[in-house]
Amino acid sequence: MPDQVKAMNRRFLSVLAVLMLLVPAEVAAQKITKQSITSEGKRRTYYLYTPKSLPPNTKVPLIVLLHGTDHVGLSLAEKWDTLAEKEGLIIVAPDSADPAHWSVPKDGPAFIHELVESVKATYPIDPQRVYLFGHSGGAVFALLMSLYESQYFAATAIHAGALDADSAQLVVLAKRKTPIHIQVGTVDEYFPLQAVRATRDLLNSQGFAVQLVEIPRHNHWYYDTSATINQTAWDFLKAFSLPGEPHYEEYKFLPEDKKSREAIEQYNRAVKLHDKGDLAGAIAGYTKAIALDANYADAYNNRGVAYMSQKNFEAAAADFSRSIELQPSSNAYNNRGSIYFSHQKTEEAIADFTAGIKLNATPEGYVNRGMAYQNTNRAALALADYEAALKLNEKFARAYVLRGLVRLVAGEQASAQKDFDRGFQLDAGLHAEFDPIIKQRRPNP
Repeated sequence: MPDQVKAMNRRFLSVLAVLMLLVPAEVAAQKITKQSITSEGKRRTYYLYTPKSLPPNTKVPLIVLLHGTDHVGLSLAEKWDTLAEKEGLIIVAPDSADPAHWSVPKDGPAFIHELVESVKATYPIDPQRVYLFGHSGGAVFALLMSLYESQYFAATAIHAGALDADSAQLVVLAKRKTPIHIQVGTVDEYFPLQAVRATRDLLNSQGFAVQLVEIPRHNHWYYDTSATINQTAWDFLKAFSLPGEPHYEEYKFLPEDKKSREAIEQYNRAVKLHDKGDLAGAIAGYTKAIALDANYADAYNNRGVAYMSQKNFEAAAADFSRSIELQPSSNAYNNRGSIYFSHQKTEEAIADFTAGIKLNATPEGYVNRGMAYQNTNRAALALADYEAALKLNEKFARAYVLRGLVRLVAGEQASAQKDFDRGFQLDAGLHAEFDPIIKQRRPNP
């Protein structure tokens, strides 16, 4: 069981969302009940809907609905109650602690778990068929809960959501590959297709089987087309159940006490100094943050980057290793791999680049590993990595030039030249670095 999960403890999820007009509470209250539960000493509000007649002696599914930013649980409950009545399922829609965002650990996993167990204690819920649905900020949170509690929720469906770079590192937490269904509009102004596709590709690269539905000419607005979106989501969810009894994973999160806040403040100051090129000041700031919080993985990683810029590779490698011990991340693996590669420790570099790609498949990660493969004459593997990088970023100039070098050595001069032309067209600055190499490797006329 993980000792700490810090990434989301330091950052609150904050996802922009459009405003909506709520149906008057007294109308909704005719069918949906507003209730509360005490969780971790605080009173939390949620909205519950149960079908008018539940089948006798039959356990029914439960869907936990996670609302969008600046909304409340009622905004989703009132869009799901008709479908819940028709399909014979129970829905529960909690309010986030702060309407502006969902956050870990304030809103879950513990609170969501306690809420579900409370409903299960009162109603005939099938424990193997508890699902998640979220919209916008709630969609992001639903993805996170799918990673934290992959053995507790049977499946997840979302509308308009994606993982950011920080939360993507949490993919390693999932002990089970939660079935996930994503719907997003092709013109969503808050979650562009590129970001949503990247989330799908990341999860699928780690063994998930995420289904993505791209809705033509649909934007971020959920409420006018909620009936169709919900039916599509339910058609996906109802096909899944847990293979065994649900298991809730407990986590130990760092408390947000004065010490932690001071550590974050020191870290943020160090980042600003780092951005300005003040490496000594940045290192001092990161060191202060680490002194206040010895488990600050990001501070170790960033201090390692600063040390690497100073060519203090031994100190940099130590910091990257410590960051990986505390919280494995693609950045730390790639950074340490770069040091290994520059010191001719190619196999160690490949291992680190591979670990980074498993956590978060980035074009840079593939290019780094491709260079290591190319350096050890594994041309086919290098070529595959460069092509993977270009699939993720078709304007990655360096990947074109490196792929051209592989093709040049293989005797494919025409395709190699095409790659060189494309790469230099995207970044003419690469001429100085690669022209001598190309000249050396080009066969004599």
